[in-house]
Amino acid sequence: MKEYRGPSGETRLWYEPNEIEMIMTTELVRAKLLPHAEDDDLTVDIEAFVENHLGLPLDQYAELEPDVLGVTDFVPNERPRVSISRDLTGSALDEDDATPGLVGRWRATVAHEASHVLLHRHIFELDDNQGSLFRMPKHDHGHGHGQLQRCLKRDVGYERPISDWKEIQANMGMGVLLMPKSVFQKAARAETELLGIGENSILSGSNEHLALIDRLARRFTVSKQATRIRLDKFGIVHAAAQATL
Repeated sequence: MKEYRGPSGETRLWYEPNEIEMIMTTELVRAKLLPHAEDDDLTVDIEAFVENHLGLPLDQYAELEPDVLGVTDFVPNERPRVSISRDLTGSALDEDDATPGLVGRWRATVAHEASHVLLHRHIFELDDNQGSLFRMPKHDHGHGHGQLQRCLKRDVGYERPISDWKEIQANMGMGVLLMPKSVFQKAARAETELLGIGENSILSGSNEHLALIDRLARRFTVSKQATRIRLDKFGIVHAAAQATL
């Protein structure tokens, strides 16, 4: 991880993708929440990760703006506080007919906020005695000088390009927390064998590709979109044009 100065003089952090993989996986191991690839259910208990391992107050029914899914509140000398939209929580956890996509979005939002804490707590909690050349802007939110990281609906997930560097990194961390690399790769290999296809012959958009996404999404309790992105990241699925080369 490296610190650098942003356009307005604020602190920014640079993480290599492998660093984020390592940070998140290490925390899952420390929390004893890393799934075993051989298990049918590979769901990471992200709620226990936030509350028990990180020890953070988690308000799952927070009154947030309609376009905000989650907020992490950094206050000096206190533990960060994580808030999740009550509308999202209610739709995902309290409705009998909640879709897997909604549940996956709730889990992704909690993991996204946890990633902000693990990756960005340092810059939000800098004070004048810590010797950093850069600073984050401070805001008063009614309980001392705190700093909020608001995560909008458009920024949590992989649906469109994101400009905020912190949100990009939190999305990367989110993917690792919910689908740890080693576990995901082993599970993907096992599922391709069950589907009777070779690991290097899965074509993007094929029936085999869609079936693999569905199986892995169910095992990890994540959205199909998040599963597809993770498969692409590890080169498990190939474009049709590549297969003809």
